Amino acid sequence: MASRLPVRVSVAFALWMVVCASGAGLIGLLLGGIAWAAVAASSAAFPAAVGGGLWIRRSLKNARAEENRLLREATDRGDALGTAEAVHRALFLYEAAVFPMVAGSVNADEQRARRGIAYRLSAHDSLPQQVRLLAAEALEVIDAGRDADAAGTAMRALGTAIIEYRYAQ
Repeated sequence: MASRLPVRVSVAFALWMVVCASGAGLIGLLLGGIAWAAVAASSAAFPAAVGGGLWIRRSLKNARAEENRLLREATDRGDALGTAEAVHRALFLYEAAVFPMVAGSVNADEQRARRGIAYRLSAHDSLPQQVRLLAAEALEVIDAGRDADAAGTAMRALGTAIIEYRYAQ
């Protein structure tokens, strides 16, 4: 959806021109008749046009800068959230490789590949600090490979942190 700000600024500028020219024309009419009204209106319209043009330019520049800043912030939040969810999924896959439902169904190469992916994603720069710490704890528990319940608890803590981050935005 296109921004409506340029339309609003243009309407405000046109209103500003009408008010300035009308006010000056009315004052000129009261002080000296029709000729003075025309002179006063045209002499007030020129500075109003110049000032209004500068105001429009500055307003649009500031509005664009603000829109770009908000877009960057939204993109950063979205990138961090997407990366956090990718880390969560990668850790689930690694956990499934370490604690398979059927013994012997995952070979060592697949387990190493899933571990590498989980570690690479967990070290990503855009991750929120809390998610990064909980991912490291989960990786530590999963790497130990002894307690599936502890790994599940660590994964639930990571999932909770991701949900909290999502709704804190």
